Amino acid sequence: MIIKLPNITPDYSINNSVAIVGASSNLLSNNLGKYIDEFDNVIRFNRSPVSKTYAKHTGTKTTLRAVNNHVFDNTDISQQGYSNSPKNFVKKLKNQDILYIGPHEGPWERRRHNTHKSSRLFKFEYLSLKSLKKEIDIQSEQNLQIGTIMIALCVSVNVVPHIFGFDLDLLPRTHYFENRPSTENYMLHDPVEEKKAIRNLVESKKVVAY
Repeated sequence: MIIKLPNITPDYSINNSVAIVGASSNLLSNNLGKYIDEFDNVIRFNRSPVSKTYAKHTGTKTTLRAVNNHVFDNTDISQQGYSNSPKNFVKKLKNQDILYIGPHEGPWERRRHNTHKSSRLFKFEYLSLKSLKKEIDIQSEQNLQIGTIMIALCVSVNVVPHIFGFDLDLLPRTHYFENRPSTENYMLHDPVEEKKAIRNLVESKKVVAY
């Protein structure tokens, strides 16, 4: 069954077979790459690479890449301590479905410059964030991380996503493909509230976590 995800323009549809792949280094603890690739829809985030180096853990299939405003704008963050986040990652993607998730219109207005002409571009309507928070019982006024947003979008249409590479405990943030700054850098997010909400979704069987 084809299901349209809400609050995305133009329309974007999925079915009930969804893997949402985060960037946590805990992905490297399991050889689930082949299993991930069996899903019809495989959603990845930002600059998380798909390569032979990590394939047995992360899989190689991507049907949608959701990116925040900094990544969509091809911002150089190497000086902040990220060791493998190439500036023009999004711009070099070809024949990809790319979903922009960000509170600012500027990056989207520059979308033709920011992306390759062969990619198909979609935009999450950020003004709908408040109602989306209600879907997964988040009370915080902070912005949601894009992984949480994708989970909430699936849950809102009764799709049970299978999530990989998400840290559901309050641990230092890690990326499986790079060193990242030691600071939590959560100024715009509320990790305690988000992780609690996702754990509750797992317990209620609205999400399957690995």
